[in-house]
Amino acid sequence: MPKTIWQNTEDATSGGSGATLAEGESGRQTLASLHRRQTLRRGLMVLGGVAAVALAVAIASGVVGEAPEPPPSAEIAPDLPADALAGIPSDERARLLRPELDRPAVFKRVYGGHPADLCAAISGLGVPMSDWKPDPFVAGFWYCASELVVLGRSLSDGRKATLFVNLRGQSEISLNTVRIKLNAENPATVRQARASLMRVLDAVGARYGWPWPEEVQAAVADNRAATFEQYGMTLTILPEDPDLTGDAPDVVRVNVIVEFPVVDLVAPAELFAPFAWEAERASERKRNRPVGGADGQMRDTRGVSGRAGE
Repeated sequence: MPKTIWQNTEDATSGGSGATLAEGESGRQTLASLHRRQTLRRGLMVLGGVAAVALAVAIASGVVGEAPEPPPSAEIAPDLPADALAGIPSDERARLLRPELDRPAVFKRVYGGHPADLCAAISGLGVPMSDWKPDPFVAGFWYCASELVVLGRSLSDGRKATLFVNLRGQSEISLNTVRIKLNAENPATVRQARASLMRVLDAVGARYGWPWPEEVQAAVADNRAATFEQYGMTLTILPEDPDLTGDAPDVVRVNVIVEFPVVDLVAPAELFAPFAWEAERASERKRNRPVGGADGQMRDTRGVSGRAGE
């Protein structure tokens, strides 16, 4: 039965029948020789790897070649003239250099409802209004107007208080002005006539989304000229002078005019036209095409809402 390493060591030190000292020395030499061979093998492998990398680099350098020389530097552009606008006519030069904006714009509130709805709302107050329709005298304009409404009782000589309302717009869906005319010839009904005027004015303000300041009602009550402006909208109170109309001092005639603003942010096309000094032939300009590729026939069949006509 073979002995273990511990038994061999014990026999060697005790003088028993185990391995002798000469055999142990021979084992150490064998291991040392094996270690030297393994170290030499590793060194050869490392040298082989280094040689392979060097060979690959040499082959790649031969295939790609040397890096090309950088191109010669471009010629330096000549210095710009001291005045880059020297060749522009004086009037166009002044337009380009002026500090003011071509179209300064401020925040403005516009009437967002349909004017026909306001006509109907005023009719509901007891002031019969016509339909919102094209103006037969001014092309492109629309309007609605009331009948001449008598307010309160009349005097024996025929004097009375009347109210007239007129709305006008530059298109079917836009409202530009509201005019209210009050003629109060009967002093006994002046207070009632002024209250009726304010009811119509409040209906306009309600549709516009702006309650009138208290100063408006005070100016109407005092028959005093005044102008109020806010968010681009203007309200003007214009009493008529009795000395010019030949009326008695207690007769009231007043015009109240509400003017809705025009939006400044919609720039006219002529602002984008070329300058006069720019050479551009009309044939080189691109024509504007309808959004979505709609043609003229499709636009003719569309209604106000943009849907195809039925």
